[in-house]
Amino acid sequence: MVDQSDFPVSDISTPSGAGDQSTGPLSSAPLSTELLSRYAGPCPRYTSYPTADRFVAMQGDDGSAKPWHALKDVETLSLYVHIPFCRSLCYFCACNKIITRQYGLASSYLDNVLKEAQWYRDRVARAPVVQLHLGGGTPTFLNDGDLRRLMEGLGEIFDLRIGDDVEYSIEADPRTLEIETLDTLRELGFNRLSLGIQDFNPDVQRAINRICSVEQVRALTEGARARGFGSISYDLIYGLPGQDVASLEKTVDAVLDLAPDRIALYHYAHLPHRFKAQRLIDSDLMPPPAEKIAMQLAASRRLTDAGYVFLGMDHFARPDDALATAATEGRLARNFQGYTLMPADALVGLGASAISYSRDGYWQNHHSLKEYAGAINARGEAICRGWQLSEDDRLRQWLIMELMCHLRLDKRVLEQRTGLPFADGFAPELARLQPMFDDGLLGQTESDLFVTERGRWFLRNAAAAFDTYLHGTEQSALYSRVL
Repeated sequence: MVDQSDFPVSDISTPSGAGDQSTGPLSSAPLSTELLSRYAGPCPRYTSYPTADRFVAMQGDDGSAKPWHALKDVETLSLYVHIPFCRSLCYFCACNKIITRQYGLASSYLDNVLKEAQWYRDRVARAPVVQLHLGGGTPTFLNDGDLRRLMEGLGEIFDLRIGDDVEYSIEADPRTLEIETLDTLRELGFNRLSLGIQDFNPDVQRAINRICSVEQVRALTEGARARGFGSISYDLIYGLPGQDVASLEKTVDAVLDLAPDRIALYHYAHLPHRFKAQRLIDSDLMPPPAEKIAMQLAASRRLTDAGYVFLGMDHFARPDDALATAATEGRLARNFQGYTLMPADALVGLGASAISYSRDGYWQNHHSLKEYAGAINARGEAICRGWQLSEDDRLRQWLIMELMCHLRLDKRVLEQRTGLPFADGFAPELARLQPMFDDGLLGQTESDLFVTERGRWFLRNAAAAFDTYLHGTEQSALYSRVL
């Protein structure tokens, strides 16, 4: 029997400041499994607005206005490079990936990434790169020589800098990352390491085909700290096949013993109709919804009892971590890599399926490796779709990011921008939000709409009320569940 006992929201440690107002008795009521289940349905994660599923076909320069034209005006820049290669298949994974043991594919892929980077040379001001992220796939699939080739090639085009005032991060598979590669990464300027743990239970690991020991993770964590990595984060997933509350608590306890700086506790989105690899998971091992909610509650309580700060959604950080400090000081931002403390004026995404953005909109590359390579060799870029922001898009983009990052909307700013009283300009949205007000998840004063402490669990739901493209469509099943 699953323990579905409630616990009070005061057990969840949150940053001080925005979002801590009280709306009366409901704001301190227990955070129950019944309440969580009511808001647990599919919902966008809002790493962008509009969300990427809304993008439309878009080609390279054809004389019309395009969002990348705004790159010439940026003062700071983020870079993302997608490395899609992995040595083995993890059954739960929904990333754009290629499973291969043929290393030559990766080497030729980097040739195309650097060709694509050249396309941006004349389109982006030589603004300092304050944030760089290698994602995948498994970026550490690359050998040390190709990691150097990639970073040196990017450095010839973009203004890469090394130091504590930039954030250069890389995702790594602890099963395959060599300790010696940490030396190379630090030399190249990386100061943040993200390790995909998921779960330490052997039965769960076998069910998802990802066997990883605590000892492997400990060696890499200690090695990274010894080499001066300023932040180490772990990814955990709840709702995986074979998991239950007790087993997940053991994983969390093992993680707490390793004391990473940041922890992402993601909900597993089981969508086998969309992701072929997930069809290899035994559906009989999948925990029921009530158990998944109980797992989320239990794991979150264990993390916050240990002193981690709940930032909102699924992110936790040690109180002395820069991300927790940014949340406390109202400097938290959000992009395609999640929460960040170093937002830039624009992001250039390189590689298959990578997404870029500027003040004017978004653009995305071809998803498949074949189409990506063909486009790069034909025209130097691989853009296939995107979105040019309207004025209403910009308003709602700002509004949604204020909620997601600062847990507050300044009604006066919105009234100045729309020329209407907030209650009139956003009447349909407020009607959608009424249940969240009733449940003590949101509150408002004459000047502000704010997220309460217990409302942090439901930031996606609050943001979705303002998504003009979401309502009246039949696409909710495309999104992962909130819990």
